[in-house]
Amino acid sequence: MPKKLTMKLAFYYHIPITQRGDGLFLPGYLGVFVDSLANSVEKLFLVMHESNEVEARESNYCIQSKNIHWVNLGKKTPAWHRALFYTKILKLKMKEIDGCDAFIVRSPTPLSPYFHKFYKNPNLYFMVVGDYAEGLEDLNNKTLRDKLIKKFLIYNDYLFRKTMKRVHVMPNSPRLFEKYKNIARSIHQIRTTTLSVNDFYEREDTCLNERIELLYTGRIDAAKGLFELTEALAQLRKNNKNVYLNFVGWETEIEKPVEKALIKKAESLGVSNYMVFHGMKKIGAELNAMYQMADIYIIPSYQEGFPRTIWEAMANSLPVIASKVGAIPDYLTNEVDSILIEPKRIDEIVNSVTKVIDNKHLRKTIIKNALLIARENTLEVQTKRVITIIKENLN
Repeated sequence: MPKKLTMKLAFYYHIPITQRGDGLFLPGYLGVFVDSLANSVEKLFLVMHESNEVEARESNYCIQSKNIHWVNLGKKTPAWHRALFYTKILKLKMKEIDGCDAFIVRSPTPLSPYFHKFYKNPNLYFMVVGDYAEGLEDLNNKTLRDKLIKKFLIYNDYLFRKTMKRVHVMPNSPRLFEKYKNIARSIHQIRTTTLSVNDFYEREDTCLNERIELLYTGRIDAAKGLFELTEALAQLRKNNKNVYLNFVGWETEIEKPVEKALIKKAESLGVSNYMVFHGMKKIGAELNAMYQMADIYIIPSYQEGFPRTIWEAMANSLPVIASKVGAIPDYLTNEVDSILIEPKRIDEIVNSVTKVIDNKHLRKTIIKNALLIARENTLEVQTKRVITIIKENLN
């Protein structure tokens, strides 16, 4: 455990907290990062919303650190409401962090452009993990609601960039670094991750059994390329590849419309017996067990920042097939540490899976090189970098 600094740090993200008894719960990917931050400072203030019943279903990680104070912003309202009524949401609550040495706002988020109005300390940081402007062309533009959402995202991104001259920026990809380097007050590239040094599982090879397990982990969402992945499953089976497709993750809507549509699609293609939905798994041993039972990890998204699931798969010695979108091609190299494909291309999914199964030398090379990269992207390494950046600005 790193030595704690005599620093009081505040952190905001729009994912809500769930309180159960005396425990505070978050989705695992965020909870482990919060604990990592808390372990590095004297006190951590979580400026966060309170979950509703649906949001609470995703909060399966109990924060372990005891040096945390929750500044409860109340129930999370729609994005447009937060942007319009930011004063009502923030003004009084932000007084609770007046004594903090620095404040990290994980971004983008609808409230990002407004925190500087209430937090007068110059050590305000935007930890940028995505881009509202990217992927706007993929949004539906058919209904009035669609058009209003698009306009809101464009306007919020404009305000977000305008605010950057006041704040320090920590983007998690080279692409975002280039986008904001001439705007931000100061800028330092970081990497966001969920990996701990204890999460690694080393093996030289996969695809050693007759049955090949394909794995996707993350949000169950059509924009993750899951319908194309289902069609690829059918084609691979048709090509006499004994593959099974495993989905691990959650769906925002309780009725699970995407999962139901995927099952219906699989039934129409005759491959429903080769597809399994495992639900959401707790980060750590439970989730790692899914990676360790698999042979190939696939994330064929339409757009991304950089999915933390790629680091998780690599740490568990899985060859990764991923779309060439967002920051993914900035960090990964095709046929060196991964296989990179174009999004929305069923044929490329099929060809890539076939290549990984059939080419043992390539598969082992990818696994070996990916493990080396993953070791550079642990919470221990990246949190230390974040704290070092903040400490240097305090001096």
